[in-house]
Amino acid sequence: MPSYRLITFDAYSGLADFKTTLMPVIKRILSLPDDAAEPFLATWRAKQLDAAALSNALGHGRTSFHDCTALALDYAAFKQGVTVSVAQRSDLIDAWYPLKPWPEADEILTQLRERGYELAILSNGDRAMLEGIASQVSTKIDHIFSTEDVGLYKPAPEVYDLPLDGLGLKRNEYLHVAGGANDVIGTKSAGISCYWNNRIGDRVLYPQYAADFEGADLRGLLEVC
Repeated sequence: MPSYRLITFDAYSGLADFKTTLMPVIKRILSLPDDAAEPFLATWRAKQLDAAALSNALGHGRTSFHDCTALALDYAAFKQGVTVSVAQRSDLIDAWYPLKPWPEADEILTQLRERGYELAILSNGDRAMLEGIASQVSTKIDHIFSTEDVGLYKPAPEVYDLPLDGLGLKRNEYLHVAGGANDVIGTKSAGISCYWNNRIGDRVLYPQYAADFEGADLRGLLEVC
């Protein structure tokens, strides 16, 4: 079994369940039924990631993830024909801060802690956003690595170097838990071991960057750590 010292988690699909957290918020604030709230959230999330990718590509400095979230919200409202007031806009963006973890997350984190691993978040969110997510789990998160620290978003290789530079680790001393296919590709391209919390049965576009380990939830981590 590999001798990892650190296990890092992507926040937005690896550790937290953004859909379960945000769906009731969207329905309540915007008075939308399920069949309207679901495409609204899907568009919002897709454009949030598009905004981050454009931030990388344009080369004018990192657009904060808060602002990526706001820009994507404005697009989703336009696309879905929904009017969002200034106050509603603020409340919807703020809902991304305390996202709830997956149901099994606390149990798995506790067992990983008992096995001697340090735990961290390595994710696209601004530090304040990631601290909000860390506050939702009962097990202490030792380190938070934000793309804010390097000025680029995943899957830029500099992001995956953050634990190496910050803690003096070697590449084979940490395992990253990815939630999305592009995060898997970025992790493996950077030479880091990867467990994919693949809850939707997705696959990577580039097969040569497939995850080392994969499961339908976080419980599979206990079989490899």
